[in-house]
Amino acid sequence: MVAEEQVDIVNENNEVVRSVSRSQMRRERLPHRASYIAFVNNEGRFLIEVRTLNKDYAPGKLDACVGGVVQQGEDPLLSARREFSEEIGVCADMQGLEFTFLGTCRIDYPKDNPRSFLFAYLFLARGDAMTVRQGSEVSGIMYLSPEEILRLQPAFTTDSITAFSEIEKRARERGLL
Repeated sequence: MVAEEQVDIVNENNEVVRSVSRSQMRRERLPHRASYIAFVNNEGRFLIEVRTLNKDYAPGKLDACVGGVVQQGEDPLLSARREFSEEIGVCADMQGLEFTFLGTCRIDYPKDNPRSFLFAYLFLARGDAMTVRQGSEVSGIMYLSPEEILRLQPAFTTDSITAFSEIEKRARERGLL
């Protein structure tokens, strides 16, 4: 029997207060950490994922970022690199690919979804790469311009579109986009 994934639960200061199973975190809507990677190709278009219908959060919605929940005791940078490889089959160390940490931000969920909050670790990946989607989590991949993403905003998960907007803003401020 495979043990269920464990997740660190954090307080308002992003300090770990305990660890629980992923299912308990989802069920009780507990605050946690997650990694978000906006992946832009050399034409300035961003990789967008279509979530599978069996996801435990927001099945069938669009994700503006690659990423996921940081596991118990996992370094957020390693989490981001792991998710990048798992979900789209791209190694963050690949030649010709820039992988930049842009800091953290707190994402609060809307009042109609009392899921509390999470701390997002934000990354920008730039370059061209052949992708291979993870069939169990990603049912499709497409590349969209920032304007197209904005027009489709209601189709995205709340957290991914919030993280994407913050990544894009910080990347532009640093001259990365």
